[in-house]
Amino acid sequence: MAKKKWIPDWLTAARALAAVAILGLVPVGPSALRTVAFLLLLGWTTDMADGRLARRWEKDPTWIGEHEFHIDMLMVLSSAIYLILTGFVPPLPAVLYLLVGAAISLAVLKWSGEFPRFKSVTMILACPWVFLPFVVGLWHDPVVVYAGLIWTTVALIIDWRRFIGVVGEFLSGARAFLRRP
Repeated sequence: MAKKKWIPDWLTAARALAAVAILGLVPVGPSALRTVAFLLLLGWTTDMADGRLARRWEKDPTWIGEHEFHIDMLMVLSSAIYLILTGFVPPLPAVLYLLVGAAISLAVLKWSGEFPRFKSVTMILACPWVFLPFVVGLWHDPVVVYAGLIWTTVALIIDWRRFIGVVGEFLSGARAFLRRP
């Protein structure tokens, strides 16, 4: 039983490895878009599984579990860097968006001191980057789009409650952000 309690952490760590792998595909160039998309889908699949297993096994949070959101954002950032460095998105506005977004997120954390507010704002700002590889696929690799749509449909069917939970957490954090501390 004790060994299986590490599985959620390994699933979370797999997303960090996916982020590194995505960055490793930058030299391959635009032809690696499909592989990047599949690594993202694999990462999102581990994201669905790790929390579910941790709750089922009543696992106490570890360092990696407490930093899961940061690892998720690392994966999103790695795909953004891939899209910028391979020429799928114009570098200047993309880098400005990332820098301003990071500044806003960190300012919210400093201003409020509350992780839920920081997380909600960061999720809002990261949202375009989450979907952009699949939008780029519309013009460069339709298989990426189909894979993303199929994955999303299956994920919603399998885990509708988690989707509602994530949306609820996001909205709760957004409401908290709008309240004065």
